[in-house]
Amino acid sequence: MKFTRIIVLFSLIYSLSAFTSVHKYYLSITEIEYAQEQKSLQMISRIFVDDFQKLLQTRYDKSIELVRGKNNEQTNLYIERYFEDKLKIEINKKTLPLKFIGKRYEDDLIICYFEATQVEDFHKVSVTNLILTDLYQEQKNLIHFKKGDETKSLMLMKDKPEGELKF
Repeated sequence: MKFTRIIVLFSLIYSLSAFTSVHKYYLSITEIEYAQEQKSLQMISRIFVDDFQKLLQTRYDKSIELVRGKNNEQTNLYIERYFEDKLKIEINKKTLPLKFIGKRYEDDLIICYFEATQVEDFHKVSVTNLILTDLYQEQKNLIHFKKGDETKSLMLMKDKPEGELKF
């Protein structure tokens, strides 16, 4: 009887300790679409709010809060600056300037909107995405790029931050 209790106790401890080894998954998803008539790239980036807030606090200002309904201009400037540093789109050997349009919140995500204008037609695009890789080594950044009827994807991470797509 005593032996059975010990086995049950060890089994319980082992199964509970297995849950502590579960770790969070770090992923951002960025959708980029080429609007040929407007000659622009329209970009939507989805990032987990808690991860992005922690990054902005670490990098810029500990008092930053990413909260629905709170629109702080300084925070918007930090978001724009961070994306300028970490997300690069190159077409025809020219890095495109991304204009921050705004943000909104959906569940546990922050959704950021950007646009690049005066984009001439292209057949090749290079994307560098280091979003959150300076804080999370495991961070993965999924890119979906749509041009016309064709959508192509890239999975970028710290050790492979850049990829090229041909249309």
